[in-house]
Amino acid sequence: MVETKLRIVIKAFSIWLIFQGLFFTFGALGGVVPKWALAIVFGGFLSTLMLYITSLYLKNDILTKTELGLSFSISSLKRGTLSFIIGIVFFAFFYLCYFGLTPIIVLHVEQPDFVNSIIISLFSFIALGAMEEIVFRGYFMRKLDTAIGIRASIYVTSIAFGLYHGFVFDSITGPAVWGLVYAVLAYWTKGLAIPIGFHIGVNYLQALFSQKEKWVSGIWYFDLQEGAAIFTVEQVSIGLKLFMLLLGIALVEYYLRKVRHATIKTTQLA
Repeated sequence: MVETKLRIVIKAFSIWLIFQGLFFTFGALGGVVPKWALAIVFGGFLSTLMLYITSLYLKNDILTKTELGLSFSISSLKRGTLSFIIGIVFFAFFYLCYFGLTPIIVLHVEQPDFVNSIIISLFSFIALGAMEEIVFRGYFMRKLDTAIGIRASIYVTSIAFGLYHGFVFDSITGPAVWGLVYAVLAYWTKGLAIPIGFHIGVNYLQALFSQKEKWVSGIWYFDLQEGAAIFTVEQVSIGLKLFMLLLGIALVEYYLRKVRHATIKTTQLA
């Protein structure tokens, strides 16, 4: 049976709504799990559950696990590891902007828990990063793509990704914009290994600087020093958000241009 566009959209959104329901349901039970294990248990369980639910959706669908980037291999691990390092380096640029242009300084946490900050943190964000990419850049985005096109699918799922982080304006200017980059990485590399690795790298560096204390403790933290600086923290934050927005839009449009050229070339050869 040929699926209508409305049916496709409903089916795509239904898996996202299932995840949101599970996320809030199990999030409310977070108090029964030790804080150090919360992200690993929470993210790992929901990642596994969403993979299973996705497999159920795919039983009566034209999409496949390979198309969704859910067929992992040693090559996927290597690419994910490389993108993890790139994610750390990329986000380090943001911190360098704050250090060089604003009155922010970095201080060392007194008596840091290195096991929590380095090892548990890594496994925590592997679990959480995989969970988020499986949900938002997996079936949800690819299924929606078949009804409304790649561009619209990227923007819609990125906005959903932002709102999942909270119904506030910063969710749209922050996580939603980063969602554009993760989405392009998923399309461009025809898989989830690279967006997952990049996503983990970004979150891991933030955790080391005590910006993910909901899940783990950090080794360093930020503070404001007295004295003049070139810009305020707010000004640099706005500038970096604008940079990410323009980068995200540029990557989306560049990818779509490559797709159009490839389609035209294939048509001409046929």
